[in-house]
Amino acid sequence: MRREYEAWLFGPFRVHRAGTPLGDPRRGRASARTLLKWFLLNPGQEFRDSELSDVLWPGSPGNRANRLHVTQHSLRRILEPELATRQPSRFIRSDPNGHYWFDPSGCWWTDAEDVVQLSKSACAARRAGDTPAAIASYERLLAYYDQGFLPEEVYHDAFAPFRAAHERGHEEALLELLRLHRRAGHLYEALTCAMRILDRDPYAEEAATAVVEIHLQQGSLTGAVAQLEQFVGLLQEDLGVPPSPELRALWERVRRAR
Repeated sequence: MRREYEAWLFGPFRVHRAGTPLGDPRRGRASARTLLKWFLLNPGQEFRDSELSDVLWPGSPGNRANRLHVTQHSLRRILEPELATRQPSRFIRSDPNGHYWFDPSGCWWTDAEDVVQLSKSACAARRAGDTPAAIASYERLLAYYDQGFLPEEVYHDAFAPFRAAHERGHEEALLELLRLHRRAGHLYEALTCAMRILDRDPYAEEAATAVVEIHLQQGSLTGAVAQLEQFVGLLQEDLGVPPSPELRALWERVRRAR
């Protein structure tokens, strides 16, 4: 069921209300947009005014409490322009002790929530042995990850833990998708997935090994040798790391195939 509000935190940040974009995200008070992102990532969690000020203006002197009040007022008006003067927001809540929180009230959908559900669905399908369903869920998950998480906030330290968690999720999804395609005998898809992993992390041994083994399966000895030589050389030249026992065994397989 479609929610009244929809927000996308992967790719360009945007918010829709009843299917209509809620203003131009490049306009308006930047601190209000940042506050909304923070609230959407922490629904229901209470914060003191000083904590929210640290998110919005880290290390900034001056009357941050007043700035926070103005920012919240601006956000209320953006989300609910129909609010009358002094009418409380459905979403932005506070108490007399200086605590603030965001109550989605069942009205909000975010792609960040969708990512969590897709990850659970993919893991459940994989454990159940439903390879097509697992592959479909991982591909939908990667469609979000490939857009990047809050790219406009890449230098904002407050969002760094969320970014790091999604980076790990991205890596894990690619690896699981690679394994699923290989088990299903989808050589082209597995090769494509392995190359995507190596684009992100050129030292990923499982992906490099997969490329070599897929080339061998396809009868491309030249491709297998080239990939293996490139990867081993990269490890030794960049990291000073000798080939692992698994890589040495792979070298022997390639040597015997020549």
